[in-house]
Amino acid sequence: MLLPRLRVHLRRRTLASPPSEPVALGDLVLDEIARRCTLHGVDVPLRPKEFELLALLGRHAGEAVSHETLMAEIWDENWFGSTKTLDVNMAGLRRRRTTAAKSSPRPARLPQITTLRGHGYRLEQEHG
Repeated sequence: MLLPRLRVHLRRRTLASPPSEPVALGDLVLDEIARRCTLHGVDVPLRPKEFELLALLGRHAGEAVSHETLMAEIWDENWFGSTKTLDVNMAGLRRRRTTAAKSSPRPARLPQITTLRGHGYRLEQEHG
């Protein structure tokens, strides 16, 4: 039981190493090293799994990311619970993103998270 978990953690470290510089996702800035998400310089409070979801989708912006990939990378490939936990965390991420935009002193451009029915999610890239 311990060996598979260690393999997952080692794989995460080597394959999913965070970018060294913060990444702009519209007006959101995601700093994986500091584990901070800001909108116009103001912290956006995210739960740990919400932050990891946004970071993973941000690293793959414009690409479809399957439910299976999200569950394996964020929860663990040995997760035995329901995938409903992914849906609940995604809803929380969307809600916090919207709340941050509403409380922002100026209009905010936020990346859209598209649900790909039967597959997963995609973080839409901004054009122009």
